[in-house]
Amino acid sequence: MAKMSRTDDFLSTLNAQQLAAATATERHVLVLAGAGSGKTRTIIARAHHLIDSGVSPHRILLLSFTRKSAREIAERVKLSFSSRQSEGLVGQTFHSWCLGLIKSYPKIFSCSNHTVLDEEDRESCFKLLCGKNFKTKEGRGVSAKAVAEVYSYAMNAQCSLSDAMRVKLYDNAPADDKEVKMAIENNRESFATIIKKYFEYKNERHYLDYDDILDVVAKCLSGNAEAREFISKRYDHILVDEMQDTNPLQYRLLNAFQKRCHLFCVGDDAQSIYGFRGADFKTIHEFTDKVPGSVVYPLTMNYRSTQEILDLSNWLLACSPLNYDKKLISVRGHGSKPEVFHWEDEWQEAEEVTYRILKAVHEEGALWADNMVLSRSVWGLRKIEVACLEKEIPYVVYGGTGLMQSRHVRDVASSLRIISNYRDELAWMRYLKLWKGIGDVTASKIIGNVIMAGSLSDSLQKLSDMNLQKEIAATLVSISSMQLSPASAIETALQTMDARLQELYKEEWDWRRRDFEVLKEVAAGSASVGEFVAEYVLDPKLEITLKEPGKDDDKVVLTTIHSAKGLEATNCHIVNASAFSYPTSRAVLNGEEAIEEERRCLYVAMTRAKDTLTIYRSVESIHESHYDNEYYFLSDIPAQLVKSVVPAGYDSHGDIDDADFDGDVYDDLLGTSFNFN
Repeated sequence: MAKMSRTDDFLSTLNAQQLAAATATERHVLVLAGAGSGKTRTIIARAHHLIDSGVSPHRILLLSFTRKSAREIAERVKLSFSSRQSEGLVGQTFHSWCLGLIKSYPKIFSCSNHTVLDEEDRESCFKLLCGKNFKTKEGRGVSAKAVAEVYSYAMNAQCSLSDAMRVKLYDNAPADDKEVKMAIENNRESFATIIKKYFEYKNERHYLDYDDILDVVAKCLSGNAEAREFISKRYDHILVDEMQDTNPLQYRLLNAFQKRCHLFCVGDDAQSIYGFRGADFKTIHEFTDKVPGSVVYPLTMNYRSTQEILDLSNWLLACSPLNYDKKLISVRGHGSKPEVFHWEDEWQEAEEVTYRILKAVHEEGALWADNMVLSRSVWGLRKIEVACLEKEIPYVVYGGTGLMQSRHVRDVASSLRIISNYRDELAWMRYLKLWKGIGDVTASKIIGNVIMAGSLSDSLQKLSDMNLQKEIAATLVSISSMQLSPASAIETALQTMDARLQELYKEEWDWRRRDFEVLKEVAAGSASVGEFVAEYVLDPKLEITLKEPGKDDDKVVLTTIHSAKGLEATNCHIVNASAFSYPTSRAVLNGEEAIEEERRCLYVAMTRAKDTLTIYRSVESIHESHYDNEYYFLSDIPAQLVKSVVPAGYDSHGDIDDADFDGDVYDDLLGTSFNFN
């Protein structure tokens, strides 16, 4: 009797749909994985199956959209094999993969020694090129950030400058809007001139920005058949996670490997919510048309939610004019119906959310971390935060500014960037201006001197010879010998810069300082300062939990919907799901594609819930959904799908029922929980 392999063991735990997908024999496969259906487990099983079938791990390229998820998938595969059997299997993001190719093949990519700009550096470049008063011919002021966003969208969406301007500057106005078309035509040349200067600026200083990393590789593979053949021979199988989030530039990269490699792409068209970044859900909708010889394997068995939560989520998709062809079935069975709670103002909403969280913890034995609050924006969570503070509910916020985008982290990281590449003009500018008495003019003079040196040591010697505060040169000199120990470099730089950073950040420095413990943990995983700097640029959001060392991480999660993908909780609360929020008025003006992305946002939020789902909306939404807003997704929820809670004194249309309404009684109810019986 043949001995069962570890992979056979692993595959035996899959359901029939997952097993069929993981062991598919077709050349190209799309796994259309519904929320909670085990897509990560399926892509791990695919890698298992390939390695156990004799495919070398070196010949498998595993791509995901965050460094965290890519590494997690690779590590989980390795757990079932010996280190020798799985040697060479790595998980990468599109950007880290492409940067690796650029660095590995300097004869193919002439930019292998270029410095990578992060998003703030890019914006600084555009500020320099736009000047202080850049305006359209109509007199409309345009920020450097807006010009940078137009450029980035054009790169990622692989569209014309005119289309990028229409989407980013004119709120994705209809393409046939005559007024917008005229405005774009009047201003296109001035935008093109600035972007051309930006390319010249990068070329002169040997910079690559975040989007260049993909574009350089995509252009080379598309236009150089010899290079395409040489690089594609490295792989037999390419496994792609979160396929619905690919933009046209990323798909162009994958397309170069279709003839030589097998594609195994996993995603969910109903969870495509990054259109503002250029992601195009049509890539997954039209996969079999775009990729010859491909087949689709659906995953519809949901392991996360009860059927009642899925019934509401299924209904939301079924109302769409698009054919998602998706009906999720709960493996866990039945539970309680989702509730729709109506509030009179947002403070009452915050009180009700936190009341329910306290009840779940103190009366039902839940952990704080079993509770999640989801909002369209960080701003929408502010009143919830206040209520949590008042009730002493521990919480953590996901969304907004990431760790690597924080000023204090960028300040310290600028010193590491300098010792990684002493010709990095932007890093020098940030670092020097941290210190007292150094502004733009003085910094520029210093930079003109130090970056002309022949080496890092010569550059630091020139700096040391200047009549400057001793810590300025001392910081860089002390970490220059730590090129192979980025965590130590961070610790040393922090010690030398500490006094100055305390002056800059004052009472905020105590809590800001704690972030560096997390940063050092990340840096410890890099082999060199140069590698850490590159990774820091490639993953500015740094998707790791920020927590105080030694503190319990059992906290309520407050999150934006765009930061919630991959998360789940026993009890989920979706706040302000009111009329003109899903979809927003802006989305309605922008047409069907924008409206459908809003629907998918709400779907993602709903499908985070495991046991209980509570949706909060204003009392006015009942009235508005009946009479004023034909697009409102939650206007006609079938009564059998939810339990609707309307405050005393209001009827089912959101109107005050004068016969039953007692104003004093209703005032007493504000800030408390209503009786749901």
